[in-house]
Amino acid sequence: MKLENRCLVPASVDKTWALLLDIPQVAPCIPGVQDVISDGENRFKAVMQVRIGPVRLNFSGTISVVEQDKEKGEARFHIEAADRRVGGSIRADLTMQITSISPEETEMLIVSDTVFMGKIGELGQPIIRRKANSTLQDFARNLAKQAQS
Repeated sequence: MKLENRCLVPASVDKTWALLLDIPQVAPCIPGVQDVISDGENRFKAVMQVRIGPVRLNFSGTISVVEQDKEKGEARFHIEAADRRVGGSIRADLTMQITSISPEETEMLIVSDTVFMGKIGELGQPIIRRKANSTLQDFARNLAKQAQS
């Protein structure tokens, strides 16, 4: 499933870039993410609790920074997580690209390509798509708030 979201971050491109690459600080901007800890260089373990329709999921997995290019304002991440209780997993490639709009405003483009495996994939694509879109929108809103502090 491919998704694309855009948002404005009320901060300079440099501040936004630094925030995006501070995974333990920025990951909790995603609703349900907790317990983010370093697991080596550019690799982090995390837990995410989410409700999709009637099902509550508890994902455990890793976030890896695959590539970062400050000149282009682009970073790529790979996420793998599983819910052992339900018997399903996700694998996602995420690209974040930032562009300066003004000295204190940055546009962020988030493009994700996610594969849902096992029981999670049986929940139905429309439900999953709605939840994924609302999660990315909440992330953008929370990131904007954090950038202002």
